[in-house]
Amino acid sequence: MCCAGGKVRLAPVLDPPPYLLDLYTSFHSEAISFRKNIRTYNRILSCTSFGANIDESFQGQGVSNFKIHGQIYHRVGSLMPDEGQKPVFAQLYIYDTDHENSNRLHVMRDLNAEMLQNLQNMLDTSNPYIQNFRQVRDLLQNDADSAEISMRIFCDRSNDARRYNAPAASNVAAIMVGDGYEVEPSNRDIVLNLRDGTLQRISELHPSYDPLQYVLLFPNGDDGWHLD
Repeated sequence: MCCAGGKVRLAPVLDPPPYLLDLYTSFHSEAISFRKNIRTYNRILSCTSFGANIDESFQGQGVSNFKIHGQIYHRVGSLMPDEGQKPVFAQLYIYDTDHENSNRLHVMRDLNAEMLQNLQNMLDTSNPYIQNFRQVRDLLQNDADSAEISMRIFCDRSNDARRYNAPAASNVAAIMVGDGYEVEPSNRDIVLNLRDGTLQRISELHPSYDPLQYVLLFPNGDDGWHLD
């Protein structure tokens, strides 16, 4: 990627919340264990899935390896799992949240339960995407028979791209009644319906492409790379 001789300037990344900063920089046993397993913690807290065309024939004996053909991509599903399906990725922030921690530990059994709960609590406070998913949860809990709702994650932000502030939940997404298309979305907006059983690929030009996937690198929901 070219910086055009220094003309391209990336916005500074906000400091992580104190709990995460301690895990990144300290040398106590909890922090060391976190850094050793950071990819697993991020994967179980991520809002999107990682996809690629993988050449399985490349895998042999010894150290685990895989070979990718073409691009990698990130995908996101509906807000709620289909009937009989277990929640995954962003759905874990909405569905059956009374057992959220145990649902994640059922997938990744070797993680520290207390640390995982602390990371969930931190993201609830700091991350605007997680806050939007929690709003969907609250709406459904208060009225389980409510009309169809959807979430639209904006590509074009309302704030001046030259200023850098912590994004607010209302700046990154909106919760809507209906399928999200009553108001014509940008062609790169991400529209998540309540249940549709499909996965959609996120444009790599979308500012949410990285923060939805790498929640422990972007705990404050900072925008990733985008055209503006």
